[in-house]
Amino acid sequence: MGAHTNITEEDRRSAATVTSSGSGHKFEIQLGHLCNNRCVFCSSGQLTAMKIARPVPLEPIVEALESARASGATHLTFLGGEPTIHKRFLDALGKAVELGFEHIVIFTNGVMFPHPGFIESVVALGNFEWRISIQGATEEAHNATTERPQSFQRILHGLRELKRRGQLITANMCVNERSYRSLPHYPELLKTHGVSQLHVDIVRPESAGERSEEYLGEIMPRYSDMAPYYEEMLAGFEAWNTDFDINVGNLPYCVLPKWGSRIHHGGQQTVTKSSDSTGLEDAMNKYEWQASLRTHLPTCEECVFRSRCTGIFRVYLELHGGDEFKPLTREQLLALDPQRLNFVLLAEPSLAPLRAALAAGRLPEGWRLRQEITEDRRRTIELELDHDSGQSLKVRFVRPGHGDMPILRTADADVEALADLGMPVDALRDVLEWLRDRVAEGVGETVALSDDAVERTLRAAVLSRGRQRVAFLAGRVCSRFDLAGWRLDGLRWPSSDTAEVLARGPADASVALRFNLGVRGNRSQVGVDFDIPASCDRDAARPAVEHLVTLLRDTRSAADAAASAA
Repeated sequence: MGAHTNITEEDRRSAATVTSSGSGHKFEIQLGHLCNNRCVFCSSGQLTAMKIARPVPLEPIVEALESARASGATHLTFLGGEPTIHKRFLDALGKAVELGFEHIVIFTNGVMFPHPGFIESVVALGNFEWRISIQGATEEAHNATTERPQSFQRILHGLRELKRRGQLITANMCVNERSYRSLPHYPELLKTHGVSQLHVDIVRPESAGERSEEYLGEIMPRYSDMAPYYEEMLAGFEAWNTDFDINVGNLPYCVLPKWGSRIHHGGQQTVTKSSDSTGLEDAMNKYEWQASLRTHLPTCEECVFRSRCTGIFRVYLELHGGDEFKPLTREQLLALDPQRLNFVLLAEPSLAPLRAALAAGRLPEGWRLRQEITEDRRRTIELELDHDSGQSLKVRFVRPGHGDMPILRTADADVEALADLGMPVDALRDVLEWLRDRVAEGVGETVALSDDAVERTLRAAVLSRGRQRVAFLAGRVCSRFDLAGWRLDGLRWPSSDTAEVLARGPADASVALRFNLGVRGNRSQVGVDFDIPASCDRDAARPAVEHLVTLLRDTRSAADAAASAA
């Protein structure tokens, strides 16, 4: 029971199969293991406590950034330890901006947030994504995990300041014995502070440092014990905002099958520069490395999730065994998931004939497939088709009953279509009828197009532009909203042509900012009004309405100026 779980040099060499060469991939760089926190699941705090960790010099950092950018990397993440305590962090960040990385993420535990001038110095260099390690949705859970008494309050300070400055805020958590009971509190915490995304991961034994099996057993609860808390958290996000980007990393799907669409194993190609006690190591593909640490049980081959599940950590199986992992059939998943939250997976059999025809190029004359975009978390499957006329068509499959303007419906999906306005009508009609036949083949029954399918498909393009304008207006308003005692919920769409942002104030006061979407000819129109509940004192709501009106005027002026410039 005294065995350690550190990764050997042989393990690292076997996983280091991808270099920083390539085009358009993500690049992560670790500025040493120095960290002020002592998170129970992480090696950085342990290495710092052992006085082994030290910062990487600036020169190799700059060299790595230059090499990554030259090889085509466009998305950069600064990691630690804690990257912001590196003495040359601002220099490294400035260099990344100078090199032209399109998207830069600062992965931080928030220790520097209260330091005078820190946030201002970073924001002066540009707009970034602040990915904040919130290791518990309550102060008790977070501080117990980081073992630093003031760490939660530092984060709250930073969240308020970043929101006030309109910065993009996302969050990350590693679930462990000290924190998993706080999971249900995340929806309220994040919507209060304008956080746009949450990634919840599980303890990775090989990233925990030099730990005994006894220690790992103490901080790694059984996945099935945590499942009810995951369930309550995910249901809370679904009730608040079905579009909120919440995802759970590396949890075996069979533990939480209803929410399989929120679980992911792996991701986009990411080249990581890690550091040991001596400096930067060779680049590696972190998702391939993570997958190499997991395995499947023999019964996993029968599971409906097998194609997307990379298995269970071997160390976890050594600690807890595999009795809790049971394969599921498609029929069992349907019974557990009547809302079709796992839409993409459940729709696969009925879309097989369509995909086969697309793969073989058996489309109507003049048509070809450009790409398919599958979004498990957003529960959509989208096909992009090009026509010889130079016009394009998007076909979107969504959950039954969830289509805004469906052109056909089946028991497995609603089907929507959106065409460029210049699309030849005959060509559009041909491809929609072809689509109907392939869908009917998949479900094994007759399927009818809506009588106005062509008109709906053309009108959808106009509405799409209107939706984009609404998203722009709402995003600008939400990022600039700053009224004492009030907060905004995120944008939601109660219907296909109505969106709203809810402002909540003291004493249950509330105001709904409503966007009404319309079409006139080939142009979309956006109207705005306010809805104050009858139970709300209008005088109490007036400051919020006046503040929102001011923000809307400024935002609309900016939007009109941008449209004129374009």
